Amino acid sequence: MNTAFTTRRTGETLSADRTVKARGVSMLAKIGLAAACTLGLAACVTPQERHAMDNGQCYEFGFEPGTDAFAQCMMDLHQQRALTQANRDLYWQSHFAEQTRRREAQQDLYKQVSLQRSGDPRFPVCGASSEGGLDRRTMTWFGPNCRAR
Repeated sequence: MNTAFTTRRTGETLSADRTVKARGVSMLAKIGLAAACTLGLAACVTPQERHAMDNGQCYEFGFEPGTDAFAQCMMDLHQQRALTQANRDLYWQSHFAEQTRRREAQQDLYKQVSLQRSGDPRFPVCGASSEGGLDRRTMTWFGPNCRAR
């Protein structure tokens, strides 16, 4: 059988081969995404399951259900969980705020550099493909390796 797929020269790549390779990568990405979603959902615990786990934990600590000590144990576990979540929320808020500050400082630097290079023919004029972005106040593009105008 003499088809286009069997008569190619050594080292020659056919567009069909690239399509198969691209499909392989996308299929691998889909499998990875499905696995990540499955693991993420497996980590979820319903409030009823959490309550049952807390009951078991307090029982293992030696508290009898229905007693004041058992109720105090349950409240302590709930407060510890709430405090942990509040600390986690504060961490991520400060983390994202720091990222935003750094990004804005980088953009300010790019704006200054782009303006300093205005009229310099050694640098291309900034555009939508520039790494920096668009200054919405002046409606001009800026970037690290280009000039404003």
